[in-house]
Amino acid sequence: MFETLPGAVRTALDTLTRSGVQGVLVGGCVRDALMGLTPHDYDIAAGAPPERIKEAFAGYPLRLEGEKHGTVTPVIGSVPVQITSFRLESGYRDGRHPDEVRFTDDLLKDLKRRDFTVNAMAWSPENGLEDPFGGQEDLKNGLLRCLGDPDVRLTEDALRILRGLRFISRLGFSAEPATAAAMSRHAEALKSVSRERVLEELTGVLTGTFALQALTAFPDILFAAIPQLFPLYHCPQKSVYHIYDVWEHTLHVLDEVRPRTPRLCWAALLHDCAKPQTRHRDRKGFDHYPGHPQEGARLTESILKSLKMPAAMLQDIRTLVLWHDERFTPDQVPLMLYRVGPGLFDDLIALQRADMLAHAERIRKDAGKLDALLEARDEALENGACIGYATLAVSGNDLKALGYEGKALGDTLEWALMQVLRGRLPNEKDTLLEAVGPAETQENT
Repeated sequence: MFETLPGAVRTALDTLTRSGVQGVLVGGCVRDALMGLTPHDYDIAAGAPPERIKEAFAGYPLRLEGEKHGTVTPVIGSVPVQITSFRLESGYRDGRHPDEVRFTDDLLKDLKRRDFTVNAMAWSPENGLEDPFGGQEDLKNGLLRCLGDPDVRLTEDALRILRGLRFISRLGFSAEPATAAAMSRHAEALKSVSRERVLEELTGVLTGTFALQALTAFPDILFAAIPQLFPLYHCPQKSVYHIYDVWEHTLHVLDEVRPRTPRLCWAALLHDCAKPQTRHRDRKGFDHYPGHPQEGARLTESILKSLKMPAAMLQDIRTLVLWHDERFTPDQVPLMLYRVGPGLFDDLIALQRADMLAHAERIRKDAGKLDALLEARDEALENGACIGYATLAVSGNDLKALGYEGKALGDTLEWALMQVLRGRLPNEKDTLLEAVGPAETQENT
C-alpha cells in the first residue's frame, strides 16, 4: 500500500519502532493512498506521550510548539515531521476544542475520536492497514459517514461540518443519510467557528472537482457560513438568455470555471451575488439586474472582509466581480488590461467563459469567441501597446514642462491615457503633447 514513502517519513517510523513505540500513519494519507491518490502530507501518530517521543528523537532538532497538544516535530534532514501522541478527548464546551486531552497507547481509542470513518484508518509497516470502523468499505461505496453518533460528532467540533462538505466536494462522495441530516441540522453552529478556518475550509469546498454536487446537496451549509448569499437561492432569472435561477447559474459557473484556483472559484461564487437586490422585472415579465456588477463588487468586499481574506486576494476577486459582465472587442483589450491588470486578464476571460457556458444556448455558443481576446492580449503585450501610465508615451514631467501642475496635471495625464486606450489618439509623444497643448491655452476634459 505504501511501497514508497518520503525518506523522512520512513525514518520517523523506523525510529519509533527501534525505540519500542508504536508508530502509524493515520488519517488523510491512508485514505488517499487507498484511493490511489498521492498524499499531500503524512500524519504520524505514536503510542507514547510527548516525553517518550522526544527521547526517541534525541539525535534530531526538535520543534516543540505543539507539545502541549501532543505533537513533537523532529526535523529529519531538512524536513519537519509531525508526530502526535495517541490521545483521547472529552468535553467540547465551546463546540470547537476539547476541554481535556489525555494521552494513551491504545490506537483503537485514538482512531475512535476521529470525525469520519474514512479518516479513522491507520497503517504501519509492521501491521499493515488497521480499519476498525469500516472506512475502507465506505471509501469503496463513496460514502462519508460520521464515526459514531453524527449529532455528537458534529456538535463536538462544528468545523467538521465544513470538513465533511470539503471531502464531498473533493472526492465526489455522498453523505450517508444520518450524517447528511446532522450536517444540515447543525449548520448554524458554524457561526461559532473562527472566520479564518471557515475561509480555509470553504476554499477547499469551492476548488473541489465536485463542488457543484456538494453545494447542490448542502446549500444550507454555505448559507450558514455566508448568510449574505441566501437571497441567491431560487432568485428568478426569467430571460431568453438564462436557463437557471441565480443560485443554479452560480453553481454551474463554479462548475465550469478553469483552472480551479481559489481566486477564480471565489469569483465564480460571488460574481452575481448582488443580482437579488438589483432585480427588476419589466412589463414583458423579463428580469433585469442593472448595476449588479458594481453592487456585487461592494458586497464581495464585505463578505470577504468578514472572512478575513488577505487583502491582495480580496481585491483581485473584487476586480473580477466588478468586470465580469463587461463585453469588449479585441481593439478594446488594452483598455481592459489597464482596468484589471495583465495578471488578472486571463482570469477575467476564464470567468466570462464559465459565465457564458452557464447561460442558454444563444449565449453559450459564443464562448469560443473569447479566444480572440486572448490573442489580442498576446499581440498587445508583444507589441508594447500602451496598457497604463507606465507605457504611455508622455509622462507627468512632460506635462510639467507645459505648465501643468497639481490636479490639472493628473487630470490631463488621465485624459491622454484614455484617448490612447480608447483608440482615439496614437501612443506617440509628439501627437499627445500637441493634443494636450500648453496649460495656459488648452483645457482638457
